Amino acid sequence: MALTATSTVTITTLLISLFFLPKIYSSEFTVDHHHIRFAKADVDLLEFPLNLEFFEAEFFLYGALGYGLDKVAPNLTKGWPTPLGAKKANSDHFTQDVILQFAYQEVGHL
Repeated sequence: MALTATSTVTITTLLISLFFLPKIYSSEFTVDHHHIRFAKADVDLLEFPLNLEFFEAEFFLYGALGYGLDKVAPNLTKGWPTPLGAKKANSDHFTQDVILQFAYQEVGHL
């Protein structure tokens, strides 16, 4: 199928316009982590779900075992203090096992 003059002009215009788009990796919008550049907004978007995963893991670990990531996966906590006020839940064996499975799944997400 032959291209019409209109479609040829449209494609050419789009390709030329790509050269004039701003670059997202300009220095004022980036954070340098080990020579990999991310936009600051991207880092913020990634930190929130990661914090949520840490919270969920701590919540379920303390509920099932009475201790958190500092004992289960100390490499993930990097020496940060343990949460205050967290304690083991008073539950039957089955419920404790289910909560423990949730906890291990959340540690796996990290």
